[in-house]
Amino acid sequence: MSLQFYILSITYLIFSSLLLLVDSYRRGLSFMLKAKSKLKDDEKKRNELFLGGILIALCKLFFPIAPGPIIIGDLLPAAAVLAESFSVRMFYKSSEAEGTASPIVQNKKKSKRLGFIFLSIAVIHFLFPRFVML
Repeated sequence: MSLQFYILSITYLIFSSLLLLVDSYRRGLSFMLKAKSKLKDDEKKRNELFLGGILIALCKLFFPIAPGPIIIGDLLPAAAVLAESFSVRMFYKSSEAEGTASPIVQNKKKSKRLGFIFLSIAVIHFLFPRFVML
């Protein structure tokens, strides 16, 4: 059961990281433009992505990979999934009443940095699955 959450956490981290990086690397990540527009337009999809991230983070904490501790498991990847779910939520939070973008959208450098941090956590977690990241 822990293997499914391992794969889900890596997939979630990569997908959300690419969503954060799509504005900076539009040409290379053009395949993510459709997902970005769906999330921007559909509140239900944003909520599903957000709640899915919280659920994956909780399951990752309670069902770690084999050598990990029972309770805290892989703390860094679970915290990264949780932080990424909140950052993507803030990134795509639209304030239609004011007509302004969220602070992360205004600061592309910050979203680019967050995207690379979360992407590097996903790669490290993928390359060293049995390494307990506390």
